Amino acid sequence: MGVTTEPKNAAPVSRRQRFDHQRQHGRHRWVVTVVILLLGMLAVGGVWWHSHQQSVLKAYPIRGVSIDQDDGYIDFHQLQSAGVKFVYLKATSGASYIDDNFSSNYERVSGTTLQVGIYEEFSFSSSAEQQYRYMVSQIGQQSGNLPIAIHITDYGKYASNPPNYDKQGRKLARLVELLSERYGQGCIIWAGPQIQKKLVMPHTPGTKRWTITDQLKRQSSQVKFMQYTGNEKLEVGGKKTDLVISVFNGSRKEWKEEVN
Repeated sequence: MGVTTEPKNAAPVSRRQRFDHQRQHGRHRWVVTVVILLLGMLAVGGVWWHSHQQSVLKAYPIRGVSIDQDDGYIDFHQLQSAGVKFVYLKATSGASYIDDNFSSNYERVSGTTLQVGIYEEFSFSSSAEQQYRYMVSQIGQQSGNLPIAIHITDYGKYASNPPNYDKQGRKLARLVELLSERYGQGCIIWAGPQIQKKLVMPHTPGTKRWTITDQLKRQSSQVKFMQYTGNEKLEVGGKKTDLVISVFNGSRKEWKEEVN
């Protein structure tokens, strides 16, 4: 049998080269190990975050949704079966627009045991009297049993150029006064932290508030609802929805006291 010999002109592998090769191989294994560990941590973190969000929502047993025409047809009995306790229906915007589905939604939700509220989109360009008269002309006595909500956002051009909050705050106070006198169920102001601070609180300090947050935590007793903007979705009929979720800032007992 022949013996295989190393080619005469092959350069011998030095101790330094063997060391460099071993070091590179070890570094490669170390990188792979770190990547695997990071992926594992991300996976565990994702599971923890999902369960954390679920547990956060579960800490608030009274949950509700806000609905407008963009949500399409809503099966209110399915909402009730999904554990929803209250519904706010969009009614009007400013002094010239009514939600296309308001009347049909109001009629159908009346066939459930859900607590019902209505809300208006506050207009910076219409007076309090104009908005009040238009809402009354469109909804009549269909005001639900929860406080009438006034939803305020820096819409359209106001996102980059906010209105005079002091002027709008005085107008808001007048609208709250008119609606409260007419319907006798009070109002609640629905807005983000900035508008609550600069527009709402200085001019309607005693009015109930509805905040917007992605991290649920107990608020002062003046805050009745919190709109949740986190990742958790409401499941209805086994399917996740994009409905706007809000929770009641209190216990079941406090909720019963609120609606009775």
